[in-house]
Amino acid sequence: MQISLSVSWLLAGVLVSVPSVVAAQVSGTCRPELVRTGGQGVYRDLGGGRIHQFASGGVLARCIGQPTTIRADSVAWYAELNRMDFEGTVRFRDSTTRLDADRARYFPNDERLEAYGAVHLEDENTKSVLTGDNLTYYRVAPGVRDTSELFASRRPTVEYQDPSADRAEPYVIRGDRVRLKGEGRAWATGRVTIDRSDFSASGDSVALDLDRGDGTIVGSASAAGQDTSSYVLKGSVIAFRLTDGDLSWVQAQDSGEALSAEWVALGDTIELSIVDDLIQQGNVWGVVRRPRVQSAEQTIIGDSLAIDAPDQILSEIRGFGSALATTAGDTTAAGPDWISGDTLLARFDSTETGKRVIVMIRADGNARAYYHVFPPEGEVGPPAINYARGRRIIALFRDEELDRIDVVDQADGVYLEPIVRRTP
Repeated sequence: MQISLSVSWLLAGVLVSVPSVVAAQVSGTCRPELVRTGGQGVYRDLGGGRIHQFASGGVLARCIGQPTTIRADSVAWYAELNRMDFEGTVRFRDSTTRLDADRARYFPNDERLEAYGAVHLEDENTKSVLTGDNLTYYRVAPGVRDTSELFASRRPTVEYQDPSADRAEPYVIRGDRVRLKGEGRAWATGRVTIDRSDFSASGDSVALDLDRGDGTIVGSASAAGQDTSSYVLKGSVIAFRLTDGDLSWVQAQDSGEALSAEWVALGDTIELSIVDDLIQQGNVWGVVRRPRVQSAEQTIIGDSLAIDAPDQILSEIRGFGSALATTAGDTTAAGPDWISGDTLLARFDSTETGKRVIVMIRADGNARAYYHVFPPEGEVGPPAINYARGRRIIALFRDEELDRIDVVDQADGVYLEPIVRRTP
C-alpha cells in the first residue's frame, strides 16, 4: 500500500508519530523522529514489517531525548533495514560532533552513521577535523559502545588536535585509510604523512596515541624537524614520544640513519632526545650496522655511541667498545690519521665563523694512534709517520689541524721518517 501525504498532514502527526513504528529498541540508542519537512511525503506498507517512508523539500530529524539532529534535502526510512537515507546538504549534529556531507546513511540500532561526498567532520571537544570522500562514524551509546570510532578511506585528511596539549597547532595526517578512536588514538595506513610546522613524518603506516603521548611509524619511516630544527631520522620503524603535544623523544629502529646540518649517524638503532624542537642528546647502537657518526672531517665508530648536542650544537661524542676515530686523509699521505681505544671521547668547539670543529680526542684502554707529521710550513716533502700505544692517548687540535699527541702510561711506539732521495 502506498499513500501520498501532503505537507500539512505530515506535520499534523503522521511522521511525528514515526517513533512508535520505527523507534530503535536497543537500550540507549537513538529513537528517531522526523519533526519537519518542506515538501511531500510518501508512506508505503509492503507487509511483513516492511515499512518505507519518504519525505523531501528540506527535512529535520532528531533523536528523542538527545541533542542529536540531522538536516537534509530529503530522507528515506527503511524499517526492515533499520536505515535512514539522507540526501543533499546533510548536516548532522550531536553533543560532540559536527558532520557535513552530500549524503548519509544512519542506522539507529547500531548507532552507525555513514557519510559520503565532501565529508567534513569536527570534534567539538578537541577541535580535530576530518575531511574526505567518505566516513563511517560509530557513535557512543549505552549498551552498544562506550568509545566513538571513525573510519575513512580514499585518502582523507585529519587535522588531529591533542586535547591535553598547550600547543593549538594540530598534526595534519594523510593516508589511504584512517581510523580514529575516542579523542586520543589514531591509525593510518597507505602512504602516510604527518605534518606540523615543527615536525614532519612519513611511512607505510602510523599509530598515534595522544592519551599515552606516543606513536609508531612503520615501513620506510622517516621523521624530520622543520623550520630551524633541521634534522632527518630514518629507519624501518620509528617510535616517538610527545610531551604536552611536542616531540620529546624519537627512535629509529632497523637500519637507523640520522642527518643533521653537521653530522650523519648510522646504526641499527638511533634515538634522539628533543627539547624546544631541537636535538639535545642522542645514542647509537647496533650489531648488523656498526654505529658511526661522521662529518666532513672525522668519522667516529664504536660498538655504541653517545652524542651530546645541546640545542642541536654538537658538543661531545663518546664511543664505547673498540672505538675508533679517523680524520679525512690527505692526498699526499698513506691514508687518514686515526686514534682508537676501549673508549673514546671527542670534544667540539666553534670557530669564529660558527663552524663546529674537533678540538680534542681522548682514547682510554688499549689506546693507539696513527698519524702523520708534516714538514714545517714552507718546506716541501712527504710526511713522517708516528704510531703510538699507551693506556691513554690525548690528541689536541688547533685551527682544524692536529697540534699535539700526548701518550700517558705504558707508552711506546714507532716514528718513521720519510726517505729523502738525493739527486746524484
